[in-house]
Amino acid sequence: MDMTRHVPRLLLCVVMLLSLCFAVGADGHQAALERVYALYRDGAYADAKAELDGLLKELPDSAVVLRWRGTVALALDEVDDAVKYLKASLAADPNSAVTRNNLGTAYLRKGLTKLAAQEFEKAIYAEPQGFEGHYNLATALGRLRERARAFAEFEKALQIRPQDFGALVGYGRLLELDGQTKQAILQYELARTTDPNNQSLLFTLGALYSNLGNQTKAAAIYSEVIKLEPTSAAAHIQLGTALYRDGKYEQAAEAFSVAATMDGNSFAAYFNLAQTLVRMDRLDAAIDAYYKALNADPGNSMAHYRIGLLWMKKNDLEKASQALVEAVKGNPNHRLARTSLAQCYSALGRDSDALEQWEALVTAFRDDIGARRSLAGLYFRLELQDEALREYLTILSEDADDSLAHNNVGLIYLRRANLSAAGVHFAAAVTADPTNLYAVNNLGVTLERKGKAGEAIEQYRRALAVDSEFAPAKKNLERLSPDLVPAVGG
Repeated sequence: MDMTRHVPRLLLCVVMLLSLCFAVGADGHQAALERVYALYRDGAYADAKAELDGLLKELPDSAVVLRWRGTVALALDEVDDAVKYLKASLAADPNSAVTRNNLGTAYLRKGLTKLAAQEFEKAIYAEPQGFEGHYNLATALGRLRERARAFAEFEKALQIRPQDFGALVGYGRLLELDGQTKQAILQYELARTTDPNNQSLLFTLGALYSNLGNQTKAAAIYSEVIKLEPTSAAAHIQLGTALYRDGKYEQAAEAFSVAATMDGNSFAAYFNLAQTLVRMDRLDAAIDAYYKALNADPGNSMAHYRIGLLWMKKNDLEKASQALVEAVKGNPNHRLARTSLAQCYSALGRDSDALEQWEALVTAFRDDIGARRSLAGLYFRLELQDEALREYLTILSEDADDSLAHNNVGLIYLRRANLSAAGVHFAAAVTADPTNLYAVNNLGVTLERKGKAGEAIEQYRRALAVDSEFAPAKKNLERLSPDLVPAVGG
């Protein structure tokens, strides 16, 4: 919601007071001021400027003419000139609330918010019951994040004009920024009674109701916008969003489809339609909608990612990998896309490509233990023992109770004939997860290799007590011969 609505209001305020100021330009200048008013009213600001420049040659110290010259400069967005002429007007008439408000507006345009607030305070001092001073000061204080004072000034402005649309919207916006959503809605609803067809306000209200979970109310408001402007693709998209959040997928899909028909280049319409179709388990139609979204935004990483997931769900891993590659190109730090791509490559048997993705993930997201586990597991499977050991030990530095990591570190040490280190890690794996039967069995193997057959038999029996058909322990117990077994997922 635009918080600068006060600018045109201030200019109109000068117009309203024009009749009180004609005396300053007496003796034939009233006609010229009336022409300025007419030109300004009609939006002919350049012509008004020329007329005023002529008047200033005759009345260089007239507070009224200087004020008007500054006002027209504001309308032309000639802010530095506006400041110059308005300050000159105040030198001749320092108690003019109108001029103070306009000068404050000029300062706001220049980003000099503190100076603007000071001028608005002076305007209030000159005219305590002046609506514009309180309204504008509230706006400036809001920008300065002095919200308590801003709230107070909005309340004063609304005491003077309880139904003023701009003040109600400004107050609501400030409440919204302060996290007081329900109170903001109350102010916006009051503003709505003043201007029920204001589409910007309706969009704001719809979004707030939706965010509060009142999708029925949000949908009703967006439907009002559609009645006002049936060809508004944005309104149909927002209506579809509210219906989607309300679980009304058929209606949501219809709203998004209408929006897409109205605007064939709308990424949001097609993307949201695709999301809805996924919910309806219409995967082929969803994929088609995602591709149409990509026609509008070819590099959109999220759309490529979603397509990749759907191809994975349909078990077409080649197409899935192609879509996920595009997702990663669009956003190299898209963690989920890289993860899915790595999984896809692994399923396709493309281990080197999978390794590249897992390594990139671990480099970009060092805290992603899941990615590090997958990388370590792939290193382990590819017999890259040094790399696997490095990654597993890193995992254990973060999670000392990771049973799988302990088991596979133990296996690496066992293969290197470091029975002592192997035994420590197998024991730690069993302590962390007594149901990890591979670790129990491998601890038995280690003990057996140490010549401790009795203790080894105890571990094999321990595994079989949990699962009497657990083949590795059963075989080792029967034969009392080592049988090295990696952990599941290792």
